[in-house]
Amino acid sequence: MLRPAAAVCAGLLLSQLSAAGGAVTVFSRPGELAVSLPCSYHYEDAAPASRLSVQWRSPAGELLCHFIKHKAFRNCSAGYDIAYRPRSIQLTIRQVAASDFGTHVCSVSEPHHFSDVSVELLRTAESVTTAPTSGVSQSGVTERILQLLVFQCLFVHV
Repeated sequence: MLRPAAAVCAGLLLSQLSAAGGAVTVFSRPGELAVSLPCSYHYEDAAPASRLSVQWRSPAGELLCHFIKHKAFRNCSAGYDIAYRPRSIQLTIRQVAASDFGTHVCSVSEPHHFSDVSVELLRTAESVTTAPTSGVSQSGVTERILQLLVFQCLFVHV
């Protein structure tokens, strides 16, 4: 049976592992040029979707880009661009401002399906992106946090 501190530690570790599996985090610095935020979706896994709409929203909820595939419509606010390829639409911030840090939301829809993908843009001294892992080893800051949690759980509390 786990001691209370070990049980809490195990819970924290599991929450970090489950959160890291589906979250996308991009690290950047203010003023950095051409930072890209990825948005992957499954609607075009089997075949191209003919009617697809994507909206990227800022951390403040403002519409940054709107893409409608079947109308060949693409409209972005100044300083932002999108790049489409089947199963992915990426937002590029041409020059990172303080207002760009936080959670961006990529809303993807096609008839009968809708999903939101959250991408966190965090401030750091160096640029790094961590993608969803589904059990695969991670890199960057997230891996270091998980390593510290594992060390603390295994050697300090157990």
